[in-house]
Amino acid sequence: MENKTYDSIEELLATLKPTYGHKFKEYDVNGRLNDPKNKGRLGQIVEEGIFQYPINSRSEADFANLGVELKTTGVVINKNGSVRAKERLTLKVLNYNDVAIQDFAHSNVWSKSKSMLIVLYDYLRGMPYGEMPIISAFDFHFTDAEKKILQDDYNIIAGKIRAGKAETLSEGDTMYLGACTSGTGKPVPQPYSSTMAIERKFCLKSAFMTALVRRYLNNEKIESILSFKDLTNETFEEAILRRLSPYFGLTETEIATKFGIDTTAKNRYERYIAAMLGIKGKVDKTAEFMQANINLKTIRVNENGRIKESMSFPYFDFRDIVDQDWYDSDIRESFSSQKYLFAIYHQKDGQLVFERIQFWNLPENIIDHELMGTYEKLQEVLRSGNIVASIDSRGIRHNNFPGMAENGICHIRPHGINKYDTCPLPVPDRLTGATEYTKQCFWLNNKYIANVISVNNTKK
Repeated sequence: MENKTYDSIEELLATLKPTYGHKFKEYDVNGRLNDPKNKGRLGQIVEEGIFQYPINSRSEADFANLGVELKTTGVVINKNGSVRAKERLTLKVLNYNDVAIQDFAHSNVWSKSKSMLIVLYDYLRGMPYGEMPIISAFDFHFTDAEKKILQDDYNIIAGKIRAGKAETLSEGDTMYLGACTSGTGKPVPQPYSSTMAIERKFCLKSAFMTALVRRYLNNEKIESILSFKDLTNETFEEAILRRLSPYFGLTETEIATKFGIDTTAKNRYERYIAAMLGIKGKVDKTAEFMQANINLKTIRVNENGRIKESMSFPYFDFRDIVDQDWYDSDIRESFSSQKYLFAIYHQKDGQLVFERIQFWNLPENIIDHELMGTYEKLQEVLRSGNIVASIDSRGIRHNNFPGMAENGICHIRPHGINKYDTCPLPVPDRLTGATEYTKQCFWLNNKYIANVISVNNTKK
């Protein structure tokens, strides 16, 4: 197949437009769908079958004369009609030796991502990929503020590699540009250290892709906290700290009075932070927090240094747990890419005092040990159908899901509105014959979170 030449991005988009609504199998000229292990097969089908362009493994952009990289990404339509990206967008293999000597402007990952043609398809759960239709496509370039955050992310990743600590990399270290695991996380050599590091790829995180998809498909306008000017001489975290630190040491009453916020409102703690940051909407719904998958959590510490409540995550689908191996699971991606902004209040002399903030993400070694162990035990329970252990005299079901004493880090607990808020089971329960069970989610133990913020405070 000879290269067909395209002279503009408009010509690329015009070539794609007639394919909207058509399925990938209609363009599979070389039988790429016959190899389910080929994760890049959809992009290859677009290149060969639509653009009549032979695939290649060169480091240059797919459409080299235009400097445009071709990417495909799935879109999931939720029950409420909203859309989200199915997964992160893989950009390039992370070569530790290259990153150690390249600055961002001259890096391979920037050359592959600065101009992208993104093809969207409708991801239909349970359907073969060949049956999934192409939805649309668009030309994407980062804004100046997004590029600055991407550059800061690259510097964080490169900094660990140059320090000989590539084995400590985690997708949660960064905001938009992730260092995600590749396949089963095969150990590979790294420069500046004899310790082996896990094989990784550069990616745009799934949260960033979801915001991007909504921006394009729904023309969604999202409030930003910071401008490019704010980020010129600071990282995102430094800028947020600068905005919030003037309020450290104030009591809840003083903060509420200053901003006119009702101290009995359920969402008052989130509203305090929004007011301090000078935004009108919810902090978690701002562009930066959504695109970086940052979750604002208020941590209230009593006078003895204890935290009352454990930290919950979104509920999971029991069928996904059974179908997905750990390293390719949605659960692992969620944990590895999630960042937190802890707003920490300490009880002192009967008053809650806004003490400090802390950006945090779960360390990769915790994710791939304690959390993986809990996940695999959960898989075993679900696959065996041995879910309900007993039913007491009050009719309350006690299950075999991993509990708080399992490993000191995490446990499985209900996350539904009530007992009738359920998810389908992959296998009927042995004891009751139930085909559905109350929604569950991962929880991080309160003692673990107390230790996380205590250790951080001690370091300071």
